[in-house]
Amino acid sequence: MTAITHPNRSGTKVALRNAAPLLVGVALLMAGNGLSSTLLGIRGGLVGFSPTVIGVILSGYYVGFVLGSVVTPATIARVGHVRVFAGLASLGSGALLIHLVTPDAPTWFMMRAISGLCIAGLFIVSETWLNGAATNETRGTLLATYMVVVGASVFSGQMLYAASDPAGVGALVLASVLVSMAVVPVSLATFKAPEMPEPSNLSWGHMITTAPLAPVGAVASGFVVAAMLSGGVVYAAEAGLDRLATGAFIGAALLGGVALQVPLGRWSDRVDRRLVIAVASAAGAAASLAVAAVGPTHRLVVIGLTTVAGGATFSLYSLTLAHLNDYLEDRHTVAAGARMVLLQGAGAVAGPVVGSALVEQVGPGALFVAMAVAYSVASIFALARIFIRAAAAEEDRAEFAPVTVGGTTVSGFAADLDDLFPATGDTIEGTGRTIGYQERGPTDRDAVVLLGTPMGRDVEWRNVLGALAYDGYRAITVWTADDPGRALTADDVLELLHHLELPWASYVGAGHGAAAIADLAANHPDRTDGTLVVCEIDEHHPPADAVLLNGVTSVPRLEVDHDLWDNPESLADRIAESFRYR
Repeated sequence: MTAITHPNRSGTKVALRNAAPLLVGVALLMAGNGLSSTLLGIRGGLVGFSPTVIGVILSGYYVGFVLGSVVTPATIARVGHVRVFAGLASLGSGALLIHLVTPDAPTWFMMRAISGLCIAGLFIVSETWLNGAATNETRGTLLATYMVVVGASVFSGQMLYAASDPAGVGALVLASVLVSMAVVPVSLATFKAPEMPEPSNLSWGHMITTAPLAPVGAVASGFVVAAMLSGGVVYAAEAGLDRLATGAFIGAALLGGVALQVPLGRWSDRVDRRLVIAVASAAGAAASLAVAAVGPTHRLVVIGLTTVAGGATFSLYSLTLAHLNDYLEDRHTVAAGARMVLLQGAGAVAGPVVGSALVEQVGPGALFVAMAVAYSVASIFALARIFIRAAAAEEDRAEFAPVTVGGTTVSGFAADLDDLFPATGDTIEGTGRTIGYQERGPTDRDAVVLLGTPMGRDVEWRNVLGALAYDGYRAITVWTADDPGRALTADDVLELLHHLELPWASYVGAGHGAAAIADLAANHPDRTDGTLVVCEIDEHHPPADAVLLNGVTSVPRLEVDHDLWDNPESLADRIAESFRYR
């Protein structure tokens, strides 16, 4: 018997190694996007566009972003993650170069819309793909790493702008090259991406009546995000900031978003989330008014205040999304995220237009006055809701999940497959026997059948199904319904495969389930994709396992700690890792 005794061998390090090509691609993509976003705002002024026209042009990015978030999931389902990533990256790269060829406002608006569509689609591809590299235990680490990569890359784009000449062609060509190069590591990745799950339906009316603060916060956050990033470029140009100061100004907002999202989110997990929304929005309003009052001559002060305003800006959407999920059933979380993206997009389209027009008509400081108004609306409405309705019960509260800085998490990266794929099951009448089964997970993914229980322990495999589904498998457990004490046989499992129309499956067994696995591996190899026997480390060749397997066939053995049986997520991760990396 082959023993697998390295439970951490394929943990976080392996997940990060599998995700590395994608993370490198995302880094190149976001560096190019960060550079081009600032560059085009400044370049528009150099070719003669007014601040208002520049604002309209830059708003096209958010029009495309909303459209991309709607159409990309279905496109991925048709042609796959790699083709979508390669196609969108190539399209986005070409759109950047067209700005050099045709410097007129309608064309630039269309190209910014194409860029927004591409970035939204690439976010969805990246985040759903990371789900394929993650397990229950490593998903948090991968999400945090992804967030850091996105934030650091967008900030790097600002630094590249500070070192470039906005009037020349080199900077825009560099941005295009960075976006194109993102295809290389992704096209060479070997880890298979998960399928796109279909979200449940959620009506607008139900969402608005369930948590009225959520749509208000989404629109307000979209307005201030776009006003900060796109309108801020116009502010910098009109205020006379040089390239270094402009890059530091926009970069400070991004760094604030990275630094403050998680602390504010963790605080909101412990108190009434609406209070945190009110405080963060009030802080953003105060910082914005202070920037307007101080003026661009005090650059270091403005950059410091922008860091605070940026932290509030990017936190507001995450907090309101978590607030909405506090009141919704888990099966609606992905659909709610899609609705929130559309609302944030509506606010984001208005941000650059209104902000840039105010800069042109009133002055640079008017941009931050408009942002302060948007923040104040969110803060006052959050306080009003506190007095109207009690906070969500603690047991119903969703865990805070930050969004990417410089964009919006649109794919439901942390969506719980246990909720997206509810348990189904039935009983099967065989020849003189009745067996029952339960399953969770995508029906078009690899099937794993769980059999038996370890000697002397009452382990319920049904507790592990949801966690295995979260790891991307179609997880099935089977038992003898007419005689619970009777051990399952290979014929029982074959009856299950016939009923579910499965040509083969992988099998995991403990205790008496090992006998059926050995029989399947020895006598039905065409129906066997993989086998694994789970036992405790301190079990020295338990008699049942040794007798059942000895002389029949050799089945790999996963040795786990005694306490792991009480942690279904960790146990599912060990099983998934054994099949993935053996």
